[in-house]
Amino acid sequence: MARILLVYYSRTGITRLLAKDIARRSGCDIEEIREVRSRDGVAGYARSLIDVLSKRHPAIEAPNKNPASYDLVVAGTPVWGSDISSPLRSYLAGNRGKFKRIAAFCTMGGSGGGKALGQLALECEREPVATLVLTHDEVEGGMYGAKAQSFVDQFAAQCTDA
Repeated sequence: MARILLVYYSRTGITRLLAKDIARRSGCDIEEIREVRSRDGVAGYARSLIDVLSKRHPAIEAPNKNPASYDLVVAGTPVWGSDISSPLRSYLAGNRGKFKRIAAFCTMGGSGGGKALGQLALECEREPVATLVLTHDEVEGGMYGAKAQSFVDQFAAQCTDA
């Protein structure tokens, strides 16, 4: 059986909600990317924007799971300024070369999901075997079940030969 790891970053909890649902649907291991410094409040929002525009790599806590031990890594992120979140960028940079296959999902307020997932592929140096883009409204309203299941089915099918 293929080993799948889902890693994600969530500032507001929306990406976390989706990540937990995808992990439940797929039965994969899950790990949240945690930062050393908080992004709470208006100052945290402003720092998020500055970090993503500057392509910064903020300090994150050491992950517990090694992505090299998995057949597939599913990466999840909120969209910040049509890009991936800077904490996920730090995780990907710190684990470059350890990904066998990837799948990717993002949550967004309005737009930029496709561009963000393109950036994620560049950072991983891998094209995703499956992608999912959802708006915050879809996630908060619970109106994404069929899309999430299709995403899980798509990446799980890519692991049958692993």
